[in-house]
Amino acid sequence: SHYRMWQRVAETYGPTLILEDDVQLIFDRTGGGQSSGRTFTRRLELGMAEASKMEADVLYLGWSGHRDGNYRHHTQQRGRKNPIVRKAEYVWTTVAYVLWPRGAKKLLSRAKPMDQPVDNFMAWECREGRLNALVLLDDGDTDDTWSGGIVTQLDFTGDSDIKKSDGGDQDDDPTLYLAKRVARLEEALQEAPQPPVDADQ
Repeated sequence: SHYRMWQRVAETYGPTLILEDDVQLIFDRTGGGQSSGRTFTRRLELGMAEASKMEADVLYLGWSGHRDGNYRHHTQQRGRKNPIVRKAEYVWTTVAYVLWPRGAKKLLSRAKPMDQPVDNFMAWECREGRLNALVLLDDGDTDDTWSGGIVTQLDFTGDSDIKKSDGGDQDDDPTLYLAKRVARLEEALQEAPQPPVDADQ
């Protein structure tokens, strides 16, 4: 799980690349052409150099959502935009990211408990300013690009035996899954033995 990876990263001295089982390195790039191991490596090296200068906690290699250039809540910074990385506001997907030990420690300190899917949890920590997260842009990613990066995610349903961070299966509807989970908890509470009531109180 991501949580266990965070525990490992917190004990290291440098950044760690975390990949999910459905990551794709070869895909049609936004700017044209097809990605490859060569384009991945070249762009990752550029991104790591920028992220290190900016003391990033997390560098998302694939992403969807709001970041500098299309913020929803944060204030846009004036001036020339970085062509390699951008500050993340609230981005989904944890298909591939680089995590630094300081970032892992921040996530672990807040995940008590982790009360939502891991991508939402990380995005919220970033949105609230507690996690310094960046997204890595690919050639062709612009301010109009809703999702991008140097990897993409395989579109599959039911092909993974890895449990989701909220405990559900890969093809579960998250709202229905969580509603059923709440119903089971309420049922368990009703069936639990109740302490005797003192009539004198």
